[in-house]
This record gives sequence, structure tokens and C-alpha cells, in this order.
Amino acid sequence: MALALMIMTYLVGGVGIYLSFGRMGDAGGYLELLALTTVGIVGVLSFIRHVVFHKSDARRMGWETDRPDWMFEVGFANLAFGFMGILGSLAHWGDRALVLIVLGYALYLFQAAMLHLYRFLTDAKRSPVRLWRSVLPATLYSGMMIWLAIAAATSGSSGF
Repeated sequence: MALALMIMTYLVGGVGIYLSFGRMGDAGGYLELLALTTVGIVGVLSFIRHVVFHKSDARRMGWETDRPDWMFEVGFANLAFGFMGILGSLAHWGDRALVLIVLGYALYLFQAAMLHLYRFLTDAKRSPVRLWRSVLPATLYSGMMIWLAIAAATSGSSGF
């Protein structure tokens, strides 16, 4: 189940980023879509994956443990950002709030990607699967989110 949820997060996040790039001429109007998809829905799906299906998710990542406290903590962080992404976009909090929500989640994901890179580099087995499954996608995903948020903040028409 964790793999299916991971695939859904890739799809939802990818569609959100694709559509946001396509709507960039909309004077920052893509921020609600970006926050709803790449932060809101992805955050909630990640919470479900890390908390509800923590055993299969740990197996998927190769980090099986008898104490999944850290997975719950990661899941709760994803849920907190996810709720803010959904609420901020549906309640029309405005560009400033949405930029901060997107940037916050993107930086959180970038830090996770750097942790995964560290684990890859220091692991005796150095599985290239870990590199391709967690490091590269999370780095690219968070990088695009950061780029889109900064583009909205510096567009001049978003009220910054």
C-alpha cells in the first residue's frame, strides 16, 4: 500500500507542478493550485503513508524498525503542512501566506532529501535504488517548488 501511496504523491505533486508552470503568466494565480496539490494533498497522502501504513512504508524505504516513532513524527509534520496547504488555498489566504507555506514545505522536503543523500553516501551498501527513489525525486520536487514560490514572490504583481 505504501508504494501505491508514494506513486499517488508523485502523480499529484507532478501534476500540480506541471499545471503551475503552465499558469505562471497568471500573475501568481497558480499559487493556490500549487499549495493545494504539492503541499496539501501530497502532505496528507504522505501522512497516511508514514503513519497508517508505516510498516510497509519502512519496508519500501529499507528502513524497517520496531520503533516507528520517527516515521510518525515525519508523518505528523507532513500532515501539518498538508492542512496548511489545503486551508491556505481553499480559504484564499493570499500570495504571501501561500508562498510561505510552499517554501516551508519545500525546504522541509529538501532537508529530507539531503538526509537521504547522507544516508546513501555513508551506507556500506550504497544502493542506487535509494538514490533514484528518494534523493533525486525529492531534490527536484523541492527545487521546483522553491523556484515557483520565489517566481511568484518576485513577479511584482503578487503584492510583495
